[in-house]
Amino acid sequence: MKLLLQFTGQYKLLALAAFLLCGSLSLMGQTTVTGTVTDGGTGTPLPGVNVVAGTKGAITDFDGKYEISVPADIASIVFSSLGFATKTIDFNGQTTLDVALEPQTEALEDVVVVGYGTVKKSDLTGSVSSIDGEAIKEIPVTSVDQAIQARAPGVQVTQTSAAPGGGVSVRIRGSNSINSGSEPLYVVDGFPIYPDNGAYGAGGNRQSANVMASINPNDIESIEVLKDASATSIYGSRGSNGVVLITTKRGKAGKSKISYEGSYSSQTMSNPIEVLNGAEYATYLNILEQSQGGAPIYSQEQINSFGEGTDWLEEVTRSGYIQNHQITFSGGSENNKYALTGNYHDNAGIIKKTSFKRYGIRLNLDNSAFNKFLDVRSSWSYNRTESNNAPTDRGGPGGTIITALGLDPTAPVYNEDGTYALASYDGRFLINPLQELEFATDMDITNRVLGNTTFTFNITDHLKAKTSIGADILTVNRTSFFPVGNTRIGRDNSGELTLANRNSANILNENLITYTNEFEGGHFIDAVVGYTYQREVNKFFSSTTRGITAASVDQATLQGGPDILSPFSSRREWLLESVLGRVNYNYDSRYLLTLTFRRDGSSRFGAQNKWANFPSVALGWNIANESFFENSGIATTMNKLKLRGSWGLTGNSEIPVYNSLANLNEYNYVIGGSLVLGLADGRLSNSDLKWETTTMRNIGLDASFFNNRLNLTLDYFNNKTEDLLLFVSIPSSLGFQSILKNSGSLENKGFEVGLDGYIVNNDNFKWNLAGNLSILRNRLTSLGDSTPFFSSTTSGHLGVEGSWVEAGNPIGVWRGYDYIGIFQSAEEIANNPSRSGDQPGYPRYRDVNGDGEITPDDYTIIGDPNPDFTWGLNSTFTYKNFDMSIFFRGSQGFDVRNLQASELGDGVQKINQIASILTDSWTPQNTDATRPIIDGNRDFANSYRDSDYFIEDGSFIRLQNVSLGYTLPSFSELITRARVYVSGQNLLTITDYSGFDPEVNNRGQNNLNRGDDYDAYPRSRTLTVGVNLEF
Repeated sequence: MKLLLQFTGQYKLLALAAFLLCGSLSLMGQTTVTGTVTDGGTGTPLPGVNVVAGTKGAITDFDGKYEISVPADIASIVFSSLGFATKTIDFNGQTTLDVALEPQTEALEDVVVVGYGTVKKSDLTGSVSSIDGEAIKEIPVTSVDQAIQARAPGVQVTQTSAAPGGGVSVRIRGSNSINSGSEPLYVVDGFPIYPDNGAYGAGGNRQSANVMASINPNDIESIEVLKDASATSIYGSRGSNGVVLITTKRGKAGKSKISYEGSYSSQTMSNPIEVLNGAEYATYLNILEQSQGGAPIYSQEQINSFGEGTDWLEEVTRSGYIQNHQITFSGGSENNKYALTGNYHDNAGIIKKTSFKRYGIRLNLDNSAFNKFLDVRSSWSYNRTESNNAPTDRGGPGGTIITALGLDPTAPVYNEDGTYALASYDGRFLINPLQELEFATDMDITNRVLGNTTFTFNITDHLKAKTSIGADILTVNRTSFFPVGNTRIGRDNSGELTLANRNSANILNENLITYTNEFEGGHFIDAVVGYTYQREVNKFFSSTTRGITAASVDQATLQGGPDILSPFSSRREWLLESVLGRVNYNYDSRYLLTLTFRRDGSSRFGAQNKWANFPSVALGWNIANESFFENSGIATTMNKLKLRGSWGLTGNSEIPVYNSLANLNEYNYVIGGSLVLGLADGRLSNSDLKWETTTMRNIGLDASFFNNRLNLTLDYFNNKTEDLLLFVSIPSSLGFQSILKNSGSLENKGFEVGLDGYIVNNDNFKWNLAGNLSILRNRLTSLGDSTPFFSSTTSGHLGVEGSWVEAGNPIGVWRGYDYIGIFQSAEEIANNPSRSGDQPGYPRYRDVNGDGEITPDDYTIIGDPNPDFTWGLNSTFTYKNFDMSIFFRGSQGFDVRNLQASELGDGVQKINQIASILTDSWTPQNTDATRPIIDGNRDFANSYRDSDYFIEDGSFIRLQNVSLGYTLPSFSELITRARVYVSGQNLLTITDYSGFDPEVNNRGQNNLNRGDDYDAYPRSRTLTVGVNLEF
């Protein structure tokens, strides 16, 4: 035993000596290398350069200096930085290496992400706009679709609700459908998502939340917007509305890096709407009462006592805020790279009690194995959002904003005993909007896992096989509670609780083979073929109980009331299978050819039309690479010139599932005194139901001047969509009024301009200017078997029609009476077409058909929500360590239907009115007034609101963003980079529109009703301070 212990002790000493010897040899086998990295163009030091030697890495500091330990078996050191050409230096034991990196102005643009691959920008034949993630980092947006606003030509972004986490609607080159979806397809790190807010929400007494808000926009590295057939037909049946490719940030080889981005923003209402104060409203009620033959309600003494009264809009609003914090850990070696990001976003809205919070984490991994035979690329994220909502952006009475604007200002907020006072809204109901916000609950909690893992087998230098598996798992839980004593709905229904749940599981599998090779004689081929499979199951459940006696949402249960309404549930499932292929051919970098084909099979369509083909062809000519151009005088000014053209077919599969099939609806019948479940036909089948198909044509020109200092892009497009899905009337003897079938066509055509470049590009001062302009014309060319019709109304209680749908008109136009002034006398009424009961001071309308009467037959087109053109202009300045950017955007030549003003400015109802109604309304002494007489007998719902009096020009110029930043000089070895900045958003809007904001759309993502303003959540003005740190 003693011998064994002695031997063990000697063994330990021997092992320790061996360990120390190996460590010494290891240290002796490494060389410490130091040096400075500079800008080869200016000679200035470059901070943040990645220095990699095998598995070792370092990053240069503020002065461009670095230090790295190089193992003995390493033969080269790699230096890389964004915007500079990567340089590899042979290592022969040097201890000092000073390196100059050459600026590569095209480094960010050299390669463009396209569907299922990448392509050199010089070889691109499609219409693609690129947006750098850095351009949006300092704007406190909640979702990625907000971030692309006015950043790319041909893209129109409408904030359908300014509520925290509110909805957004995007159109790329116009609306391509009437009843199908018109939002673009989003592809996040290879995973396709269609942003149908209604299909992925859980309902509620307001617009659906933005499904894209559950994706963190600060994770974005770059965005590509695909617009023509050459770029989008690879997505087949989902490409007609355009495609937005999103690439998230990934790790880079080199020293591990920690970065922090934090900001705090203060928000205030940008443009309040002024209404009558207490005394003015009492005066208005007196005039209204007298118009109906009554005596004044208030004496002048009482009117004076009301004073300013209650400003209900001020009572329900506040100063909001946004705080955003993100920390990223990234780094790795050439074979294993990682980026781990955590994010917290908190937005307290400018309406009290409204908020949106997001907690997120993302992990992106890039791994190579088996001597780079296998590459594994993973992108996975988890985001949780919590939103507290108020009833806004709706179509009926009781919404927070419309109530606050229209409520009686003579009523107090609180009773003398401190309880909430109730005010009457036109005698229809009693309400206190502040009490509603305090006690009502409408909360959504969303959990989302989204990701994709791709396995790439590098079979040869030219041949690769890829397979990927991805998932988008989403759950939404909504709780809506209205206690009996403190809310209007609670009083009406003796307390009400609704619990709703949405569960969606979307699975994706893609399998691709790519082949890339360059042959002798200048021939280059890049080809891809593949098979994709995507399936989604989406379930929804909702249950409501009334008679709830609980005082708070925490106490309320579905079984806690006697009036349990029938629960509702639904299930939708769809499947999409596809085969695809694309060939890019390049001859001598002069002549370009792209051929694309995709065949899609969708479960959404009829048995006879499950499959469809979507081909495209595109040609390009790099004129600047021709010898005759290179030898010409123009080559000294224009260094790049490319012509391109494309033709192709894309489709639209975004219709509700099962519409090709007949269905049976459940009904309850009373038979023999018992409740019996029965079935009845709910829809006729249509086995011929097929895709809406869009034929896309595009001609483009790309040019660069002064050695890429100025870049110009021009595009003309003409897209025609056929086989529109419309409801066509059928004989009532069949038991139905209509059937969904393919009938009709529309077209979108237009012109786009993109221009960017450096006005000044010196060592210390740089000025970059980037702008875009888009002109679009949309027109319905045929309704086929369908007849012209009004779309569903935006607001039933207002008595207004939806938009008018007829061949020859753009989508979304309004039809109604043409308001031409005010009747001044009974004689004028007798001698001109008028309506029964018209009096002096009443509205006068044009007799369109000339029959001497004013009837709905005189309806004409009175407004168009489609802009004549949209534009964006961004100017960026850098001076030494300072940077500044100014971003303007605008939209000209479009109309807004101000339905909010049609209720608050009708001069008929006993609700508060806009502030100018007393001075601007007609009286015998004020015959030049712009508004009709205040008269409780005057018709308003069936004519005045349906006239163009409330159609306003929505054209605007907006100072969208101003930012000023400063990068601090080196002050710490721990912090490698530090930058502070201030910015302002929506600081100035120049417009003639009288509402909160001209960018509105009460109906969310609806195709037909666009540009209606009613009960809108006010847009805010935002001031931000932030910091960017790297460690």
